[in-house]
Amino acid sequence: MIVKEWYREMNTGLFELMQSIKEPEIIVRYLNKSPYDELIEIDLNTYRFKSIHHVSQKYATPLTEGTYKEMFIGMSEILVHPNDRERFMEMMHPETLPFKMNSSAVKGMYCDEFRFKLVNGNWRWVEVTLLSGKEYAIPAGICRMYITDCHARKVRETGDADKYNDNVNNRSELTGLLRKQSFITEAESLLSTTEINWCVVSIDIENFKLFNEWYGHDEGDLLMVQIGAVLLEACDRLGGTAGYFGQDDFCLMIPHDMLQIEHLYEEVASLVTSRGGGIGFMPALGFTDVDRKKPFLDMLDRAFLAAKVAKESYHNRIRAFDKKMYQRADLEYRVLTDILKALKCNEIVFYLQPQCRASSGKIVGAEALARWIKPDGTLIPPDEFIPILEKHGLITDLDLYIWREVCKWQRSWIDKGHTPLPVSVNVSVDDILHTDLPTVFEELIEQYDLDRKLIKIEITETSYISNASSVMNTVRSLREKGFTVMMDDFGSGYSTLNMLKNLSIDAIKLDAQFLSMDESNTEKSIRILESVTNMTKIIGVPIIVEGVENEEQKDFLRDMGCRYIQGYFYYRPIPIDEYEKIIVDEDKIDDSGITFKASQQFRLRELLDDNVYSDTMLNNILGPCAFYSLHGDDVDIIRYNEQFYEAADIPNFAERLSSIQQYMPVPDRPRIVELLNAAHNDRLNGAKGVMHFYKTDGTLTTFYMHFYYLRKDGDCRIFYGAVQNITKLSTLEKQMSLLSRFSNDTVLYLTRNPDNEIQFSVLSNGLEKDIGLDTKRLESALNSDDFYSLIGTENHRLIYLDLMKKIRNSESFYTEMNVKNTEGIPLTLYVQGDYMEDDTDSINYIITVKKTVS
Repeated sequence: MIVKEWYREMNTGLFELMQSIKEPEIIVRYLNKSPYDELIEIDLNTYRFKSIHHVSQKYATPLTEGTYKEMFIGMSEILVHPNDRERFMEMMHPETLPFKMNSSAVKGMYCDEFRFKLVNGNWRWVEVTLLSGKEYAIPAGICRMYITDCHARKVRETGDADKYNDNVNNRSELTGLLRKQSFITEAESLLSTTEINWCVVSIDIENFKLFNEWYGHDEGDLLMVQIGAVLLEACDRLGGTAGYFGQDDFCLMIPHDMLQIEHLYEEVASLVTSRGGGIGFMPALGFTDVDRKKPFLDMLDRAFLAAKVAKESYHNRIRAFDKKMYQRADLEYRVLTDILKALKCNEIVFYLQPQCRASSGKIVGAEALARWIKPDGTLIPPDEFIPILEKHGLITDLDLYIWREVCKWQRSWIDKGHTPLPVSVNVSVDDILHTDLPTVFEELIEQYDLDRKLIKIEITETSYISNASSVMNTVRSLREKGFTVMMDDFGSGYSTLNMLKNLSIDAIKLDAQFLSMDESNTEKSIRILESVTNMTKIIGVPIIVEGVENEEQKDFLRDMGCRYIQGYFYYRPIPIDEYEKIIVDEDKIDDSGITFKASQQFRLRELLDDNVYSDTMLNNILGPCAFYSLHGDDVDIIRYNEQFYEAADIPNFAERLSSIQQYMPVPDRPRIVELLNAAHNDRLNGAKGVMHFYKTDGTLTTFYMHFYYLRKDGDCRIFYGAVQNITKLSTLEKQMSLLSRFSNDTVLYLTRNPDNEIQFSVLSNGLEKDIGLDTKRLESALNSDDFYSLIGTENHRLIYLDLMKKIRNSESFYTEMNVKNTEGIPLTLYVQGDYMEDDTDSINYIITVKKTVS
């Protein structure tokens, strides 16, 4: 009897899913996240029970805790339907229960269905699931009972065998929801037999394929099962019907009620966020009121279209159908049709925007940018057709066309006897995922007999973030074949030193957004730009800054060390014939190209120079990290940095430093100890893994953790752990981690208190060899007024008076000093002082001393 019940249950998808997964952790997670009404814990050691979760005013539950005998008799005599009573008593008998659990097809899990009495006297079908065993992290002798409402499914299953089999075939084995045609049939039946104001709702999960890649297909299937359970419960509660059309596409028809629609969205969204899924995996919901004069398929199309529009906004994920959506969709398809024709008719051309050396303005290369010129001469801006091509997966058609045209033009320019300059072309993430990119470019180079250095490849930073593995493999292969690879739109995503090091690119192009400075954000923009340039200096990668529009920006970037500039200050994107007229003049070009420094191994010890005291800089390089203590099986956090605190994102974090396993899901608790032991056994490489922690509101956060064993401290072992919060990896909450100044310059910190006392600190002494003073002597000389007497200067008194005036007025300054070093050799220095505001009465400056560039 029981075996038959189990295999009947397989038709709902649950048991079949559990058999295929065979992962106790996932089974526990499914049951804990399922919409159960009651959760009862039974202690077979003491023969007592207690209610863990109880839905009030639903079932005629006699007791919430007491002896097992009281529960057994009370449920059998009061709660269970008389026709099911014997079967229930056989299932729950304490002497045979352990045997049944161990002999089940899914060991430690047992399930059957009964009719339970409601408080109003009616009967309702429920599914009773028992779970026990150490593999489910349940102590010996403890059994958990989950009681879940399955009345709607049982009602649908009533009838003869043929009718039942037809019903099963009409439903998804995974979710238990109706397949598309059956959903349409049932919805049309409801419309013909009721006068209710119905609405059709479409639900779609953003980037579901990527979700499966990140979390695994089993987890993706489990999410679909849980969403199906939510929709079934909604239809059972509100009336209506629900369907599953495969992949991540759900649809239901329920009475129109905006509050219920919003509640439905929140339920589905919570299933995603409970797994640590960020904004990149959130559901999109579209709905439309049913127009009975129109075919029901039209209603489906409207709901689908509304959901599609909802996916375009991170802030408004619920959208009602509007007729303007059809107009917009129609316009998009017209553009798609026209652009595909334009590619065949050679209406698509490329313009070139020169890239120039900042010091001379000479052209070192150019970027190819697609333009659409209609036969009547109308120029269609790229932002009117490129996003549509990307949205519909056709951007590769355009990119392949542009790449070929660029190669063809390079060949013709060389054949005319001119000096060629490199041209960079854009590569989208679709190009990487759907073509063999290295082979495509190699074939183009061979076809047009070009030097590989003449075609440079730009890949956006966001492509790396969303498809790291594919992009890294593609970049590696391209560079092995001799191509130059540049990261475009750097800073638009989550840029880090580690990412640049791992990607091994040849140059970066800084996103132009950081040049949009006004009075409110100038200082912040400057610091970001300084940080990025210093990052590239550390790893030896040149930078090209895009979007430079005026001389002030150009001079600022040049002084900061940015050698290459692209923007309207020098040239707008121009047609090929105009570009040719410019580069035919040898005086306007620099065929040495962009200078690439040979990659050097990144050594952390170089960042730990005694002369660099910026904890902020080092913390940003290291990222979130902490020190852990392991004593026995107990793990404590003993120290952590600010980045770790931010990554944890827990208000009362200081109260959660001891025995951190208690804030983890039960299956993860032994794993963190195993991970630390593995790190102890492999001191060179450490050990890494993914762990989950509960936040104060009960939601889970997911961390990627990498531990290294440091030392023994009494009975404790001390570990270093780097962590990354991967809960919100595609949300784009931060643009990048900012680094403090780190260069070959001398950097001073000056503070003047309200009593006009000035104190210098040397943060970095990059000019030690040039000036002839080490850090200690320089700091001592500055604070004792011996600096000028030591090195001498022609105009030091005037400079000193002018600088003191600016400091008293809290003004930033910039000046040139002609000095002699300790050996009497003349030296010209540029001194820049940046005023730093704070909440105290002190006046603080960061002073940068640079050598004149000859």
